[in-house]
Amino acid sequence: MSVMRVMVFENTIPYSEGIKIFRKQAQPGLDAMKKAGVLKGYSLIQTGEYNGLLITEFDTKAKMNKFVKALSAVRRDVEAETGQQSWIYSGQVKASG
Repeated sequence: MSVMRVMVFENTIPYSEGIKIFRKQAQPGLDAMKKAGVLKGYSLIQTGEYNGLLITEFDTKAKMNKFVKALSAVRRDVEAETGQQSWIYSGQVKASG
């Protein structure tokens, strides 16, 4: 069973400007967590001119909590720089079939 975490965000700047900040500040941390085996994978999806989704997947809730603690300062920095508001949803995902 995997654990998914979805961050819905809305910026005060256009998505194209926000992605530049994301690539500079957040992506290196995400890639490092993936390489360390904490994060299974992530996707960044644009849903509008000023908003999007960051979907992350983990093997266990403990790994998700480790990820949250490690990258919370980066998230606060990105929020401050972009004027971002975010809402986070997480939960277990069980494959059917």
